[in-house]
Amino acid sequence: MSEIHPPAADPKRTPKSSSLQKKFLLGVGVIFLGFCLISAWLIYYHEKNLLEEAAYEKAEMVLAAAEASRHYIQDVLRPKMYEVVGKEGFVLEAMSTSFVSRAVMDRFRHTLPAYQYRRVALNARNPEYAPRPVEQRLIEFFSAQPTEKSWQGLVNLQGQAHFIHARPVYFEQSCLHCHGDPEDAPPALVERYGRERGFGHHVGEIAGISSVTIPVDVALAAIQGRAFSVFGISLFALSALFVGINFFFNRVVVHNLRDLLNVFRGGLRDEKELQLLSEAQAKDEIGELTAAAWVLVGHLGSTRKQLEEYAENLEGMVASRTEALENSRQALQDQVAERNRELKTLTTIAELITQTGSLREIFPRVLVHTLGLIPARGAALYLLQDNPPRLELQCQENAAGLIPSLPLAADPCRSSAREGALDLTSSLHEAVCGRMSFFSCLEKGESCLNTPLLCRGRVLGVMTFVEVIFTELTPERRELLQAIGHQIGVTIESLQSLTKLAESKELLQTVFDGITDMLVLLDRNLCIKMVNRAYLDYFGLRLDEVLERPCRLTRPDIPTPLIPGIAADFIATRKPLTEELNGADGRRLLVHNYPLFDDRGEVTGLVRYAKDITAEKQVEERIQQTEKLAALGQLAAGVAHELNNPLGVILCYVDLLKRELSRAKEASDGLKDLATIEKHAHNCQRIVADLLNFARSQETTRQLTALNPTITEVVQMVGHQFRQHCTIELDLDPTIPDLELDVAKMRQVYLNLLMNARQALKDSGVIRISTRYLQEAGQVQITFWDNGRGIASEIRGKIFDPFFSTKKTGEGTGLGLSVSYGIIQEHGGDIQVDSEPGQWTRFTITLPLGV
Repeated sequence: MSEIHPPAADPKRTPKSSSLQKKFLLGVGVIFLGFCLISAWLIYYHEKNLLEEAAYEKAEMVLAAAEASRHYIQDVLRPKMYEVVGKEGFVLEAMSTSFVSRAVMDRFRHTLPAYQYRRVALNARNPEYAPRPVEQRLIEFFSAQPTEKSWQGLVNLQGQAHFIHARPVYFEQSCLHCHGDPEDAPPALVERYGRERGFGHHVGEIAGISSVTIPVDVALAAIQGRAFSVFGISLFALSALFVGINFFFNRVVVHNLRDLLNVFRGGLRDEKELQLLSEAQAKDEIGELTAAAWVLVGHLGSTRKQLEEYAENLEGMVASRTEALENSRQALQDQVAERNRELKTLTTIAELITQTGSLREIFPRVLVHTLGLIPARGAALYLLQDNPPRLELQCQENAAGLIPSLPLAADPCRSSAREGALDLTSSLHEAVCGRMSFFSCLEKGESCLNTPLLCRGRVLGVMTFVEVIFTELTPERRELLQAIGHQIGVTIESLQSLTKLAESKELLQTVFDGITDMLVLLDRNLCIKMVNRAYLDYFGLRLDEVLERPCRLTRPDIPTPLIPGIAADFIATRKPLTEELNGADGRRLLVHNYPLFDDRGEVTGLVRYAKDITAEKQVEERIQQTEKLAALGQLAAGVAHELNNPLGVILCYVDLLKRELSRAKEASDGLKDLATIEKHAHNCQRIVADLLNFARSQETTRQLTALNPTITEVVQMVGHQFRQHCTIELDLDPTIPDLELDVAKMRQVYLNLLMNARQALKDSGVIRISTRYLQEAGQVQITFWDNGRGIASEIRGKIFDPFFSTKKTGEGTGLGLSVSYGIIQEHGGDIQVDSEPGQWTRFTITLPLGV
């Protein structure tokens, strides 16, 4: 056979451009271009959303300021004006919420001219405040969608993009004095605007909208510019990558394909094959390579045909010489095949126990395999049942007409073997006693056979064969039939044991799941063998995620040994162990470990029982805090009384000295020293007063009052002081019902928390106050949040202790939070603190409705 050598390269031949390379590069180019377009679009969409969110926050602040002005006029100024001018009087500039809010926001525009606030109304008294087309559409939107509380979005006004944030305005009961019946309106209002416009409205009717408009066309243009820049940069970078891919694809793929094709070209000698390969060169390299493969297949097919012709002649010669040997071996092979078939049937019956767990699924297959060996038309299978003793027909194959059930005596084998011809009933009794028996079956009088199904000498059932050909039932086949009966008996006992074991396991699992606390069964290696539903629910896991895996009592993302550091000691001591652990979610767990022993007294595993005692621990901590406050209160009262008398004497003598020095000349230095003494003595008196207030059990005077206004009043009281350093945000739930509160004490709590939040802020920050009505729990929740420096975890548990303070000496007594804690406890509530050091702090007050 000649060797194949690649043809020499033709120096005059210039390599042509690869069509495969063109297709690949075209696809890569399309993908890169699509990537650039998608990247630019995502940048534009993301920054546009950020622009809308920023505009919404600014517009929301403007609307909130306007609404605050309106509520102040409606709730404070207007009632006061009515006291001055009377019910019939009306001063538009001081009593009209719409007029004043517009006037205030017009002055607001002098500071920020880009923000345009408008409050328009349907059938407005002043045509200047009639809705424009865009505002008219918003009014129609809120009229059609009464559940909507606001609308915001981008619109095109006079060729420029603007962001609009609008809210609907509805008539309330207090509005009808000026907008209801003209007869009930103030005469000054009717005289000024007439009786035609602005009247005849009712409660709940939409009056108009309040909106803030912000121009955003410049920002949108900048976003578009950035999107085009991203597109250009991505296109440039991917173009460079495209050139690199082109170079490497040409070097790595195209050159290797051409070398492989040169190998095929050098090995072809037939003119027809060369012509086929030449035609394939008009395609890309893959097409040419496919054509070369077909040529190679043709060569292989031709060679195989020649080999088959040679083998056919050779087989003819060998067949004539081996025919005699084959005839002599045939009988032996038949016997071996029969034995193999019998062995395969026994093996198949043995394997059935591993393929399914149901006897009713196994029995039909057993009958089919057995009938393939026993010369009988049909077969059936009975199982021995208890309570009462009986044989129950389980399945049959071509054996209709057999009795479905046969009652048995308590001891069916007590009598001796029966003599004479047997029928089906007597033959089944013989088989129950462990003896194979023949009988005349069915109406045809043909011979039938019953064989017992045995396992360790105990009969578990009977297999019945009908219309048996006894001439073919050799002694070997009878032995085979007995072996099949024993194998089926073993299978029945195994599956019955597995069924009972599964039922016992299911019962045990049911008991486990009925325990509401976590319960885990572990082996000696501390891996989970069984677990109850409470454990899975606590960690949010499935059963297959924990079996045969180490036990943990924290979240799955923080793996922890079962008993850190003491597992070996626990197994060595073989004594129950109880420990308390902290879960990853902050809950406290009381864990009991009970060892399990085998017959030799060795530890084979343990039962681990975990109970959530977080609530009990919290109650203990609150009791300890209350007892600590009571003890410190008694101590503070004694100390305060002991200090008050000396301080009074000091201040008295300071007054006397000041009078004497005021008469003397050149006594200015002495007066300054006395002023310093007096100042510090008064500071001591203030501290003593705080101690007395903390120690005294002042009477709590509760009255039914609204929660939100008390918070608003405290915020307004400190608003001017806080305005230059921080922003106070209110998120008050209007659905909160009235509560029985000591308003003065609760104001003290709010003020303490606000002052602490302000002192925790740096140069500037945000304080957020929110209220929520927890209707299902019957509670009200008040939250004070700030983004200050936070509270370190090591001192978080001490902040409610009296006299504990992180402030500098002289800046605080450390009693503010202690007093606040006591006030909340008097109201039957609770106060909790949560903090992230360096980021934020949150105080949460919970008050019951029925205090």
